[in-house]
Amino acid sequence: MFKKQSAVRTKGKVKRRILDPNKRMLLGQILVGVLLFSFVGLLGTAVWYGTRIERLSIRAVTVVGGETIPYELVTSAVESKLEGSYLGIVPRRFAWSYPAEEINAAVRTVPRIKDPIVTLTSGREISVTFSEYLPYALWCVEKEVERCIFIDSAGYAFGPAPKLEGGALIRYRTLGREPAVGEYLVSTEQLSTIATFINLVKTGGRFEIAAVEIDMAGDVFYIVSGGGEFKTALRDSAAVVYDNLLTIISAKEFNDIKPGSFQYIDLRFGSKVFVNEEKPGLSSSTAATTSDSGMAKKVQATSTTVR
Repeated sequence: MFKKQSAVRTKGKVKRRILDPNKRMLLGQILVGVLLFSFVGLLGTAVWYGTRIERLSIRAVTVVGGETIPYELVTSAVESKLEGSYLGIVPRRFAWSYPAEEINAAVRTVPRIKDPIVTLTSGREISVTFSEYLPYALWCVEKEVERCIFIDSAGYAFGPAPKLEGGALIRYRTLGREPAVGEYLVSTEQLSTIATFINLVKTGGRFEIAAVEIDMAGDVFYIVSGGGEFKTALRDSAAVVYDNLLTIISAKEFNDIKPGSFQYIDLRFGSKVFVNEEKPGLSSSTAATTSDSGMAKKVQATSTTVR
């Protein structure tokens, strides 16, 4: 009739354990850190090996140009900037990030080097081409003739000179101005004017210029080997000034002028030429004017002009 219902034993409900929010955040941060660390590690490993691939590494330096600069000096300057790595990971020889600006700066420190060009060729070789500053003359301290720097034919001072003897290079002095590497003695055009006058004088055969002094007013004083001085102005043509000099020294009255026999010939005033015939160190002077016929006249009077 009636079935007896059997008793059912119900199990108790399982309670879920809820983590503390702070612990959950910490675990999340740890997980992110592990993933990030793994990524950085993998990336670092890839960079480490990738930047050391042989075909992407600079392995040679070629140097072309110049006349007297040893190529070893240039190569050494380049190699010194390729040693080591960035942050201890990327080699400085890695072609995609080699220190181009540092290499350029290092190459420019090589004495006498001019206009260097540094390029990366074939992905594995650095090529350096350059010209060279060649000594043309010496720019010396006014009262210390042994302290000089080299200048090139354009008048640019490019490096200190050792103690030199003899007259192979003409010594220039700027009165009231110290020589300085990286500056110009005078403009290239003015130096050309001076050089032209020196060559004209040398070609004449009677005189040779040993040194040149230039003052702040643009006057030039040519020191003659053996004694004496020619005074000119930078504004004047070298050819015109030499013609005036030639007119004077060719005249019978001045035919006895030679190195060491006169103090100066002043050519700064056009056709009016002042001649001091006393030996260097004395003070009396003679004034002479070149005539239209090209002859010269002389009067033994201090600062007197003969028409």
